[in-house]
Amino acid sequence: MASFLNFCRRLFKTRQHQRFAVQSGTFVIVSPATDPEQERKIQIVDVSLGGAAFIYQGPRTDLEDTGFLKMIAETPNSDRMQFQTVSDIPAPGCAETEEPFRRRGVKFMWMGVLGKKELGKFVKEFTICPK
Repeated sequence: MASFLNFCRRLFKTRQHQRFAVQSGTFVIVSPATDPEQERKIQIVDVSLGGAAFIYQGPRTDLEDTGFLKMIAETPNSDRMQFQTVSDIPAPGCAETEEPFRRRGVKFMWMGVLGKKELGKFVKEFTICPK
């Protein structure tokens, strides 16, 4: 029943922003909202102007549901974008291990004009094709 409801939701609720696959080896730095000094480097899978998806290894509790993503290292804070977790599921095609791989989808919270400009630069520089 839940899968039918998810199907209906996806059928009638379209994406607001086009998603783009990123180049292999593209990473983001994720830090929790409660402790910005605790950073973790994670491989990003795809990105849009509204959010991103990344793969990480370990239990769901290893990452906070909200926090900051650092995508570009040109200036200290203009590249940090606040995010909120939308989905966190086992990564497709990954075998079950002691520390499973997971795919997390996040949406970006409010960002100013400069934040949107920096995100646009990131999308142009690191994406390879629309998804």
